[in-house]
Amino acid sequence: MSTQPAMNNVTGNTPASATTASGQRDSMAWLLRQFAAETPGVLHAVLISRDGLRLLDSDVGKDWADELSAAFSGIASLAANVTGPTCKKRPSRQVIIERDDALFFVQSAGRSAAFDNHPGNERGEVDTILAVIATRDADAGTVGFEMGRLVQKFAPYMVIPVRVGTGGEVR
Repeated sequence: MSTQPAMNNVTGNTPASATTASGQRDSMAWLLRQFAAETPGVLHAVLISRDGLRLLDSDVGKDWADELSAAFSGIASLAANVTGPTCKKRPSRQVIIERDDALFFVQSAGRSAAFDNHPGNERGEVDTILAVIATRDADAGTVGFEMGRLVQKFAPYMVIPVRVGTGGEVR
């Protein structure tokens, strides 16, 4: 028996399990766990709301996942509010923090309607952030690339997916 959710229904490209918010969450959770298990150097992955609440994680302890969610939300907010050389604030594509014990990656993941029970969800949509913890010797380029691929895989579950421009960079 496969642990992978059904990926296509007979009517089109929408994943069959994505017809309900619960099915969407289950499919996204499976993709997140698969990413953490198969990407070299990745220890954990957490999908968080822009307001700092944990939505999904790759089997991270609840207390630590909640702490990471709050911290990574703050990091994403800080990065988005830095005025760049064009004197404009622009969202960051990715933030990488290098420490002696780990690498931390933070990237926007789009807006989803899969989290209808999220506190403060007034319009039926939640802006999401993907946070990844990797070993200190992980290949940052590979982890970043695979994060972009994961965000693209989330696109069918998003109301507003992250745009992908030419050259495959995530915006």
